Amino acid sequence: MSIERRSQSSETLLPVEDNESWAVSYIDLLLLMVTLFVLLLGYQQQGIQSAEEKSQAAKAMQISPSVDNGAFLDQVYLSHLKDRVSVVEEQNIIKLAMSDSILFFPADATLSRSGERVLDEIALMLKQRPWHILVEGHTDNQPISTPRFLSNWELSSARATSVTRYLIGRGIAPQRLSAIGYADTRPIASNIKDEGRSKNRRVALVLRVAE
Repeated sequence: MSIERRSQSSETLLPVEDNESWAVSYIDLLLLMVTLFVLLLGYQQQGIQSAEEKSQAAKAMQISPSVDNGAFLDQVYLSHLKDRVSVVEEQNIIKLAMSDSILFFPADATLSRSGERVLDEIALMLKQRPWHILVEGHTDNQPISTPRFLSNWELSSARATSVTRYLIGRGIAPQRLSAIGYADTRPIASNIKDEGRSKNRRVALVLRVAE
């Protein structure tokens, strides 16, 4: 009888062992799920931190052009260009204006030696900065009619193109440059007197941060 009781006792213990095994497996599964959740949360936090760092870097890049503008202006004022180049800063744009008497021969789009020297100095400065450069040609309102230039439109466009080609020859990437002629449509002074007309005959380099 005692043997039978022991057998019955051992038989009743087997289901208990199975229940305990099942409970341990369930706990392991829960621990695994918690571990995965913690890992996913960690990855998410790293992604948020990375996005914040990128945002701060983008803001720094937006701020840097104005700082660079100041350094560029200082460089222009400290160079020999200050007496030959007019500098105007408007928001994120810098305009460098040069008289036609410095750059070209009269009523022509061929660069003079003095014009080449001015552009050489400017090109050295522009190589250090990735700005886009718009070259504008301007004239006064005095009519012109030559075999080469039928009007001020042709003259202003040819002068802008001449400066653009020269800057390319001095190492400025063509993708950074564009040229346009405005003739006498954008004067900065009155065309009534010679002094005003002289100011209007100019080439301007409009520098802006590339988008």
